[in-house]
Amino acid sequence: MKSEKTHIAIIQARMNSTRLPKKVLRNINGNPMLEYVIKQTLSSKLIKNVIIATTEKNDDLPIIKYCKKNNLMYYRGSSDDLLDRYYKCAKKFKCKTIIRITSDCPLIDPKIIDEILKKFLNNSYDYISNNIEKIDGKWENATCNFPQGMTVEVSSFEALEKAWKKAKKPSEREHVFPYIQFNSELFKISNVKMKNDFSHIRCTVDKSNDLKFVRKIYEKMKNEKIVTIKDIIKIIDENPKLIEINSNTKFDEGYQKSLIIDKKHGFKI
Repeated sequence: MKSEKTHIAIIQARMNSTRLPKKVLRNINGNPMLEYVIKQTLSSKLIKNVIIATTEKNDDLPIIKYCKKNNLMYYRGSSDDLLDRYYKCAKKFKCKTIIRITSDCPLIDPKIIDEILKKFLNNSYDYISNNIEKIDGKWENATCNFPQGMTVEVSSFEALEKAWKKAKKPSEREHVFPYIQFNSELFKISNVKMKNDFSHIRCTVDKSNDLKFVRKIYEKMKNEKIVTIKDIIKIIDENPKLIEINSNTKFDEGYQKSLIIDKKHGFKI
């Protein structure tokens, strides 16, 4: 296993989020949210660089401007077909290992990135993540006891390419890895799970109340450079009312909407 800092993570980002428009560049204590995602990701012991995968729409030009200003690699691709965007981005930059991070997770823990990536590199898996769990013999979407907003997905380029060629459902194209997750007979899959359940904590930013929660966490961190799950849990233990800020948002709401679209197109769900 190559344990040195040699890997590249692909961070998806767009401006026209339906639930919280322009959230990727929304201010968190003086800096855009995307900056925190990048900082946290690059604090991994294994990640040497990031690529921002955005779209070809003019709406996303502010993201391109941000990337150029900060000397970041970027790729512009499909707006709706995220699987296509990831595949073509990975192909262009010759990524052998695909590390997927989303730009709405400004509290992503670099230690979790390392744990999942190390397990992938030390084994012969096609895909591994901390957002699926085997239930009654089938892989299903789950938090694996992690706070929401800590998702890290890793796959081989070959597995991504197979999904890109075979995936037909709208949900499979929009969310990158469902084809792999739910066709486990074709792939060698594993996951990483936390011992204790902290899935009630929402660290992802889908709505304005999520953004408020994240701002509060960073305020409490003061001048600390990196945030970990341990830090977040400690802050909530000391300030239990913080959890109420965004506790009413449903888990996996975006993916569930995609499944409804699948059904409208005649696919079984």
